[in-house]
Amino acid sequence: MIFPLTNIVFGCRCLSSVRIPLGMSMHKFVRHFIMPLAMRRGWRSFCEIGASTGRSTDHLLRLPNISHKIIDPCLDANLLLKYLDDSRVTVLRGNSLDVLPKLTGICDCFIIDGDHNWYTVLNELRQINQRGLLRPGGMIFLHDVGWPYGRRDMYYQPHTIPSEYLQEYECKGIIGENQLAESGGANRHLFNAVHEGGARNGVLTAVEDFIAEHPSEYHFCRVRLQNGLGILQYRRKRSFEDIAFFLIRIKAAMYETYGLMRDLVFRFRAP
Repeated sequence: MIFPLTNIVFGCRCLSSVRIPLGMSMHKFVRHFIMPLAMRRGWRSFCEIGASTGRSTDHLLRLPNISHKIIDPCLDANLLLKYLDDSRVTVLRGNSLDVLPKLTGICDCFIIDGDHNWYTVLNELRQINQRGLLRPGGMIFLHDVGWPYGRRDMYYQPHTIPSEYLQEYECKGIIGENQLAESGGANRHLFNAVHEGGARNGVLTAVEDFIAEHPSEYHFCRVRLQNGLGILQYRRKRSFEDIAFFLIRIKAAMYETYGLMRDLVFRFRAP
């Protein structure tokens, strides 16, 4: 279990007490990073964009007295059926940019792990902001702000993206910063942009472009570990909030440092 932020700041615990999960996927970030924050801050209302089979959802439902909205086209699992008998969960089946304009209520926390491309992520953030869907002081967590999709678009359904915002793409795996493989490679079953970098390309680029539209309204930091976790906080412009987010930056840095150290240890131990 990750130790509290106060222990990071004041150094009261032995460094070996930090346990960083190896191979971070979003549900592990939820379990080890987001849930401790949610418990400390008393978050009760969540919205998850891109739930896949519901692994992150299942972790979040261990929190007490919450309500949880899921926005997902349900291509990986029938989430409507899975959560049919759970009154805490509302499954809104559809693509995020179709559902968000109709979403009601204010959330403490959004988790975005849906279609990993510039157009979708930027417009998800714009909808959340324009419609006042995030409570002041609330946070948005975005997966895959690092390699390979921080600076490269991926499309689950390319036909849903306006053609002027589509990067050139192919259904091939990724083997380097700017190369798709003829065989093998990462995520070879997905539609990946042929080139990495440049304007309107990738999840992190979308976040940066959104922040540029609202330079004084959001804090941002990221965990540069295992595909990357982006953290946006909707500011209330109070001094104590700046300090609290500074502590989150420290925790993010600790995740990175000890995650890398643990990776090195495992590599040296490998035969």
